[in-house]
Amino acid sequence: MNLPKHTATPPPDKKSWRSRLIRWSLEISLVLAVIFLIRAWNAPSLPDTVLPTIVGQTLDGIIIDSRDTQGRPLIVHIWAEWCPVCRLELAGMAELARDTPVMSIAWKSGDDAAMRRFLANEKIALSVINAPSGQLLAPLGIKAVPLHLVVDAAGRIHFVETGYTTPWGLRARVWWVEHFGGAQTVSEH
Repeated sequence: MNLPKHTATPPPDKKSWRSRLIRWSLEISLVLAVIFLIRAWNAPSLPDTVLPTIVGQTLDGIIIDSRDTQGRPLIVHIWAEWCPVCRLELAGMAELARDTPVMSIAWKSGDDAAMRRFLANEKIALSVINAPSGQLLAPLGIKAVPLHLVVDAAGRIHFVETGYTTPWGLRARVWWVEHFGGAQTVSEH
């Protein structure tokens, strides 16, 4: 009886392993480049400009003014109910708003009653200004959501982030603005 001879698997070729590593690195780099290009394309051109005044009433009836930062940086969080990425980060934004000034604005997401139902169904406790027509945010030239603006106490925009952003990433940006971005309040004469 002739049994097949068991042959040992040859050791992996270093050249083949290296070429796969190079190929994977190039593919990952290409994917990251595409992601960054899309984010750059979708972001409005706002850094180092002054945030246009945004005044709105939350679904709870509280008037919020973007100029009332109480001497701290402000995160302007613009999102939409119909946006899956926005939904993904919404709980994190609610958590962030517990200790960081956040102006949360729902963009083109339906009427106030629909927004209240949505937030209740998702169990999200967040003060939200509803902008069903988008007119409130027209001066910003929004192309995509979610959009996060980190603004210093003087109203200057330091960071513009589109797409998914973590609460810790936003906290780091706020810290940067507080320590290096000129978060001093503008004195009124």
